[in-house]
Amino acid sequence: MSEFRDKVQLVHSGKEYFETLKNILQAARYCIHLQTYIFEEDETGKEIAEILIQKAQEGVKVCVLVDDFGSKELSKKFKKNLLSQGVQIRTFSPFQIFRLRFGRRLHQKIVVSDMKFALIGGINIANKYAGVGRKEWLDFAVLLEGEIVRQCFWICQQFWNKKYQRDVFIQNNYIFLLQQDFIRGKKEIARAYREAIAKAQNEIWIVASYFLPNKSLRRLFIRKAKEGVKIKILLSAISDVQFFKKATEYLYAELEKAGIQIYEYLPSVVHGKVMLVDDTWATVGSYNLNAISEYMSVEMNVATTEPNFIQLLRKDLQKTFTAESVLVQYAYKRRNIFTRFYFWLIRFVLKVAIRFLRKNRQSYLRE
Repeated sequence: MSEFRDKVQLVHSGKEYFETLKNILQAARYCIHLQTYIFEEDETGKEIAEILIQKAQEGVKVCVLVDDFGSKELSKKFKKNLLSQGVQIRTFSPFQIFRLRFGRRLHQKIVVSDMKFALIGGINIANKYAGVGRKEWLDFAVLLEGEIVRQCFWICQQFWNKKYQRDVFIQNNYIFLLQQDFIRGKKEIARAYREAIAKAQNEIWIVASYFLPNKSLRRLFIRKAKEGVKIKILLSAISDVQFFKKATEYLYAELEKAGIQIYEYLPSVVHGKVMLVDDTWATVGSYNLNAISEYMSVEMNVATTEPNFIQLLRKDLQKTFTAESVLVQYAYKRRNIFTRFYFWLIRFVLKVAIRFLRKNRQSYLRE
């Protein structure tokens, strides 16, 4: 029997992702869990909804959980249509800005089909991720098959039923499910990132969106760079959240001075969340390197040491970094009064939000 019983496969960006998603949904015979931050009522969302309705009418139990803020544009009519045709759909964590209640957000993106397949990554259900009418956003996911999917199913069940018990743990030496949910004391992704970076000997490749690591993590990056570890970070030249990009640019000079290479991706928005360390360890998922993911969101990543996956990911990253991106030079020119202001503003807002999140912790635990 092969040492690698469970399978982990890299899925690159929207077109490949949505083909994979449709295939595993169509294959379902008993149960589907779909949990995501954004589900939009556009061509992509409607196509996926039609498949979910079809499966529900075939007798498959279909459970859809979307974030209340991320999927705020989803109409009551759309939801009622799903419900009337057998698809169970719920929203996670009411977003009530006037009551200063805006965390905890369901930011994980996971689809489980019959405990046979699980699709986990950073890709939401919307045209901009699928590349409908435009260049698809740069993003990544992983397709899992085998016993590890039972653990994915159990995690989805907990969020669906709002009953958080001890996780089912499937013994696996090369695929690891990592969760981040500060409210429930889950800090696995943040811890895994820090441990992998700290252990790096040769090189670190990172693809990141909404990149705003805290001072402690920046110091760790800088220390490893000074020790001789080559660190390459791919960020977006085009952003869907421009003020966040300006805050990120404030950090460029600090990182460049330490010898860290910052690349900007040109064709479209970077939405991926990936790290590869020393060609031995990789993670892909929904977790961003910022305080929102660390403290205010429910996140899921997959980490793996499986050699074939590592090799394919490295080839993918090499192509993306060299053929579709540019190395940022003279980064000090990006540090000015405007980028400094955005950096300060975002930090201030996040500190206030995290404070209210901690204050209302008990109410969030009931979600």
